[in-house]
Amino acid sequence: MFTDNFTKLDTTVWTRYSGVPRCCKSTIWSKGHAVASGGMLNLQTYKDPAYSGKWVSGGVSLARSVNLTYGNWQIRFRFDKGTGVGMCIGLWPKTGWPPEVDFAEESSTVGNRSSISATLHYGAKNNLIHKYLSADFSAWHVIGVQWYPGHINYTIDGSTWASISGSEVPNVPMHLFMQTQIGSNGFSGTLPNGTTPAHVNLQVDWVKIYRYAG
Repeated sequence: MFTDNFTKLDTTVWTRYSGVPRCCKSTIWSKGHAVASGGMLNLQTYKDPAYSGKWVSGGVSLARSVNLTYGNWQIRFRFDKGTGVGMCIGLWPKTGWPPEVDFAEESSTVGNRSSISATLHYGAKNNLIHKYLSADFSAWHVIGVQWYPGHINYTIDGSTWASISGSEVPNVPMHLFMQTQIGSNGFSGTLPNGTTPAHVNLQVDWVKIYRYAG
């Protein structure tokens, strides 16, 4: 239904983030930190001279172009190691919030890319269902979510690693987002320190989205 191999970043399809997000008060997003060329999207985090040498990150979403109720999202990605830099790949609702389905998220606290969490946000009180997966995410993996009526599968490299079933599963249109951030994601996190590389990139090789056939 939708595929992007990132020979370029089509800004009629992808919305690039800018500003300071509500979730992550230490983060600055800049459109110029979402760069695609040669078949690779890079969400770049580094000390940007244009922002007085502050750490600046990037993010993109399909908010204006691909909102679906149910489907299968698959992303091939890797993430450079770096304390103080976190990431999240997930689904965000077309209108309102929650729900939210974060199917690959790492806090900035450790930065060694040895695990991710998947979190379903639901309900008026922002209830949470967490799942955790250990792997080396500084190496390439295909991470995904299969979302059906009343059921979610979290997948890695074509295999299901966790599932959720029940009334908590969303049933409203949602779209893909991918982002990096500095410090806290609203729950946990720390800032970059002397061990953090000068450039920390979340790299995305491709995105594939399939409609739910019913």
